Amino acid sequence: MQLKRKIKLTTLSAFLIGLMPLAAVAADSGSIVIKVSGLNNDKGVVRIALFNDKEKYAKDKGTAAGAFKKDIASIKDKGASYTFSDVPFGEYAIKIYHDEDNSGTFYTGMMGIPKVQYAFSNNAKGMMGPATFDKAKFKLDKDQVEQDIKMLGKGQS
Repeated sequence: MQLKRKIKLTTLSAFLIGLMPLAAVAADSGSIVIKVSGLNNDKGVVRIALFNDKEKYAKDKGTAAGAFKKDIASIKDKGASYTFSDVPFGEYAIKIYHDEDNSGTFYTGMMGIPKVQYAFSNNAKGMMGPATFDKAKFKLDKDQVEQDIKMLGKGQS
């Protein structure tokens, strides 16, 4: 009888110890809530790219190929919202553009000037190009961080 009790306690202890790393991981991640305003219309979608690497952010030309995470948000009443969940604590920057024709293409004109509405986290603005990672970066170090982002540019309308 004593042996069965020891086995049960040992099994329970091993189970609880096994859960400890999961609790640590959960405590070191959070959510990034993005609220987008200032869209010209409700056409298409908003494409959102979340970067955690300065070089990949700088190299990106609207494809989000080097993004840590990326997704699409639907548009309603000239606004959109999206939440990235289970994101590890760290520094991030966001690039957004309004894909009115839902083609996945970030259209630019002469000299690389965007033909679509675009925006960056912190409502950062660039000089003769996109906002830098350093201007757009923010820290995720709690359960939830919010980014209220206003679109820039005239777009295709």
